[in-house]
Amino acid sequence: MLKYLLVTLLFINQGFALDLENLLKNVKTTSNQELIAEQQRLKNFIENKEEQKELLIKVTNELKIENLETKKLKKIIEENEKVLAEKEAELNLKIGDLGEMFGSVRQTSADFLTNYQRSFTASEFPQKEEIFTKFSNSKKLPTIEELTLFWHTMLDEIIQSGKVSTYQASVILQDGERTLQDVTRIGIFSAFSKGQFLKYSDDINSLIELSTQPPSTFISNAKDFEASKAEIKSVLVDPTRGTLFEMLGNKPTFMDRIHQGGIVGYIIILLGVLGLLFAAYKILFLNLIHTKIKKQQKNLENYDETNSLGKIAGVFYKNVNDSINDLEIKIGEAILKETNHIKKGQSFVKLLAAVTPLLGLLGTVTGMIATFQAITLFGTGDPKLMAGGISTALITTVLGLVTAIPLLFAYTYISSKAEAIVSVLEEQSIGMLAKTLK
Repeated sequence: MLKYLLVTLLFINQGFALDLENLLKNVKTTSNQELIAEQQRLKNFIENKEEQKELLIKVTNELKIENLETKKLKKIIEENEKVLAEKEAELNLKIGDLGEMFGSVRQTSADFLTNYQRSFTASEFPQKEEIFTKFSNSKKLPTIEELTLFWHTMLDEIIQSGKVSTYQASVILQDGERTLQDVTRIGIFSAFSKGQFLKYSDDINSLIELSTQPPSTFISNAKDFEASKAEIKSVLVDPTRGTLFEMLGNKPTFMDRIHQGGIVGYIIILLGVLGLLFAAYKILFLNLIHTKIKKQQKNLENYDETNSLGKIAGVFYKNVNDSINDLEIKIGEAILKETNHIKKGQSFVKLLAAVTPLLGLLGTVTGMIATFQAITLFGTGDPKLMAGGISTALITTVLGLVTAIPLLFAYTYISSKAEAIVSVLEEQSIGMLAKTLK
């Protein structure tokens, strides 16, 4: 095996040596050919020396001509540069005036665009927005025709701000339905349709009915104004372009105020209603008793035991033959019984008159605790976070006072009326006892 391997290596070595010898021969042959060619070119150059001189003279003359032409062109370029500098200076002077005018046009157009997007005229003339937007965002100087168009559009917007106009426009109703109906616009301040006041939203480019309308009187005036032709009519105008109407919509109603009182507020109202109903019943009851007693005073002998004085008179006449001491004791018992009946329940009204302000104070303390907790968690940066606690604190106090004041008046009236009735019973009882002493 080793023998075959050695023979193989020997053949490979001889083949590789043969290739190197061929390469060396090729390199020598190529070098000799290039050397012969180089010697031939040198010989030709030397033999054509006169021709080379003539060629050099020709090229030198051409170079001189080109240098002269270059100097002429350079002089022309310098003169053109001077003219160009003068023209650029003149152009900059003129552009300075035009640039200042262009800046004014852009600023004025941007201001008009901002006012236009918040104005009711946008619902009647939507094509103006494209004009104002074009000039406010333009990057090049406007032409005379474009400036004239902008001027006329600006003047028309100023004129429309002082006109009353009726036109058809898209209106979004309170239920979300979009309809096309007649709209009456008063300048850039107010607009209404079918008596309903509107506001303009630039987000959706449409008129929207206010969620909270002004009082019915103003709505009626708006309907009359829409129906009028040439006569003078009064109508409500919002100079803030709907801001005041939105603030009116955000103003809490009476029920909103009640809800702000929370659970304590509901309890105060419940107790107040119960107290006032009971007080009304007690006042009616005492007045009825007082009326019957007045009627009974006219004829004590013909007593009616359906009223307090009649019951006392009945006790007197049924026991008129008893001793004065026994009769006095029996009449005293009857008076005491009727007094308890007459004064029954008035302490309940007094209790409610005293408890409701305390409940209001409780709500105030609870609300202030909630306020301080909000301040602890979120700080004082956003007043809305504290508004709920402050509303509870104030509303419950108001509810407590509003409930307690009429209850206090009712209690005072009931107490004085009951005392007056009891006084009448005692006076009449003393009068009847005095008859037995004669």
